[in-house]
Amino acid sequence: MKTRSVLESVSPYNPPRLREEISVDHGSERYVKLTMNELSFGPLPEARAAIVETLSRAGRYPDRDATPLREAIARANPGLSPDNVVVGNGSSETLVDLMQILERPGEVVIPWPSFPFYVSAARVVGLNARKVTLDGHHRVDLDAMLAAVTDETRAIIVCNPNNPSGTYLPLAEVRRFAEALPEGVLVILDEAYYDFVDDPAYAGSHGLVLQSENVVSTRTFSKVHGLAGFRVGYGLAPRRLADLVWSTHVPFSVNQAGQAAAAASMGQPEAIAGRSRLMKRERERVQDAFGAAGLEYVPSHTNFVMVGAKPRLFEKTGVLVREGEALGYPVGWSRVTIGGPEENDRLLAALG
Repeated sequence: MKTRSVLESVSPYNPPRLREEISVDHGSERYVKLTMNELSFGPLPEARAAIVETLSRAGRYPDRDATPLREAIARANPGLSPDNVVVGNGSSETLVDLMQILERPGEVVIPWPSFPFYVSAARVVGLNARKVTLDGHHRVDLDAMLAAVTDETRAIIVCNPNNPSGTYLPLAEVRRFAEALPEGVLVILDEAYYDFVDDPAYAGSHGLVLQSENVVSTRTFSKVHGLAGFRVGYGLAPRRLADLVWSTHVPFSVNQAGQAAAAASMGQPEAIAGRSRLMKRERERVQDAFGAAGLEYVPSHTNFVMVGAKPRLFEKTGVLVREGEALGYPVGWSRVTIGGPEENDRLLAALG
């Protein structure tokens, strides 16, 4: 059998402490899991109720077009219609769908360090990934990204805020960058951590999609909505691109419970904003403690902090964090998810 040789370099990610992380997922209290940027609170009550309601229809396929969910997302982003919204099995699937519609061969320009999935996803769909190093402040270097564009460039991914550095670019900078790119280059604005940005002006980032034909924004319900286990993400796109994505999308990839929970959660903006405020307060508490302990860290606009400490520092109080080298950072750095108040108490106890 002939297989694609490029796939031999694509391997699944296996965290060093995978067994311990799984034990937390199964109810163990021996460890606190602060590795995956999840929200330990889980879904809102309204989303939980919506999940239960779908059980009576579990023998039926979900809505192929995810119409109620797309309508809820469009209402939350004024000016867009459901036709501008695509959904996927997590925003990761939406990213793959977007790369899938691009001409090949070619390349995708990505910041680095950033979400490692970009590299493997590009290879799987037949594109090369060109990495552009973050600037000296751990931010996505837009000037360097622009300089990296060639005739082979099909898309540029801007992770904002960036994972794993946690840094953020103001909307005005992103807009200028998008306007400076050649018309045929797609800008994928990965906004998985959109809800944790402090800048009120950034709430209008979907306006970039309205103003152009080559900008797409991807977001997820896995973070502040607490629905990581249901795998729901979405993209905001110009109509022509959205239609292309739907034409190649795997039908029924977002299950009934996920669609219902996400739509219900999207309908509770005040509760979601309250969660966001709580996580921001906890983020500041954690960063202040890192500073007081003399640890170097990157000021974050997400629900995690990149800190200059090895994972074993936190493991002495039973807290699991993600090792920096798995994410493109040097050995000696860790990415620490911001947990709930009690989880963060246990994290900070390691600094005493």
